[in-house]
Amino acid sequence: MIDIVLMKIKSELLLLIEKALLTPVEVKYCSQTIYETLLGCLRLWDSTKDIKWKDRATHVCNILLSIQRPDGGFDIGYDFNFGRLHRKGQSTSPELVSLVAIVEYYKRFQGDDVKKAAELASNWIRNNSIKISDEKWAIPYAPYSTKEIMVYNGTSFAAGAIGVYISVFPDAELEIIYHGMINYLYGVLSNIPNQPGKFWYYSDQKRIDLSVIQKDKVDYYHQMQQVEMHSMAETCVNSPLQSKLISFASEHVAYMQNNDGIIPYLNVNMDIHLWGICSCASGFILAGKVLKNKREEYNARAEKILDWIVTYSWNGDYFYPIVSEKGLVINKDFYVRSDAWVFNSFALAVKEKINDEKYILICEKSYCKMESVNFSGIENHASNVRIRTVNRILLYFANIKNKIWRK
Repeated sequence: MIDIVLMKIKSELLLLIEKALLTPVEVKYCSQTIYETLLGCLRLWDSTKDIKWKDRATHVCNILLSIQRPDGGFDIGYDFNFGRLHRKGQSTSPELVSLVAIVEYYKRFQGDDVKKAAELASNWIRNNSIKISDEKWAIPYAPYSTKEIMVYNGTSFAAGAIGVYISVFPDAELEIIYHGMINYLYGVLSNIPNQPGKFWYYSDQKRIDLSVIQKDKVDYYHQMQQVEMHSMAETCVNSPLQSKLISFASEHVAYMQNNDGIIPYLNVNMDIHLWGICSCASGFILAGKVLKNKREEYNARAEKILDWIVTYSWNGDYFYPIVSEKGLVINKDFYVRSDAWVFNSFALAVKEKINDEKYILICEKSYCKMESVNFSGIENHASNVRIRTVNRILLYFANIKNKIWRK
């Protein structure tokens, strides 16, 4: 009996030590937190014309300009592994939503410093884009880590940013790249017989460094973020294949949505991550603005998602970042980056008059919570030397345990 108690104490102690060693990294001004908050503020300004949302947008825009990298790009603000190690401080293509937010601010309020920042970011795209063929262009996810096209979604973020940018600042060279990126992305869509629509595998299917599971990975949340970017771009600058691309990608994710409104994160079982499920709502709303015949259906799909979020994730102060499909809270921590994504989705719903009276109160409380921590906080996606070292040690002992068990 004493041995069992001691083993239990030892096990709990090891878990506490492991948890302490793997404490999430503190991140100041993650670019995703800032650009999502800025877009949300702009959308709430559009719908309310309340000066506080203009002032808040200006404050957040100034933060975004302050974290722009010297090369004109934007960095998420921490190390992480995307198949290669991304180092903090190095610009990546997914962070080009920053350029969208900057241009959207400029369209409403102007500003020479804002214009200059947009020009610098557009040049980052120009300098890092790769010509695949005469009619196709792409961009690496993290050009300073590898020039390979590791994943597809970075090109969608770049294309979306270009479309919004050239609608305000015409640029013949970038327009060629814009259409070339859409041609490329359309060409790498995949499908499954008897399932509607099409999808992107998360990773470039030409890669030979992946396991079967890694190669077959489909990320529905990122797919709808891609739909969101392509839809914003298409409303600014038409591209011949873009509406078809939006339709295919949206219809496949719509097929994956269940009666409760839930869409899985991946094509394998995982809990619901709020930054991602809310992106599906945003994607549907914006796709509906491009695909007019789908607008009513897609707005209803989005509202189902947002109402599920209110029911199972909103605690009156912030959104729980990870929840099971059945609504059980998996993680109660406050992740400001996650909240920024959700805030922006609710702000878009307010702008499009989807349950706007209810949602605007949530937006107000959500913004105040993020502002109270200066738009900074812990990040479970972030890596550093401590976390990487601990994970290597844990993996080493797990492998030893498995070898012993097999004997």
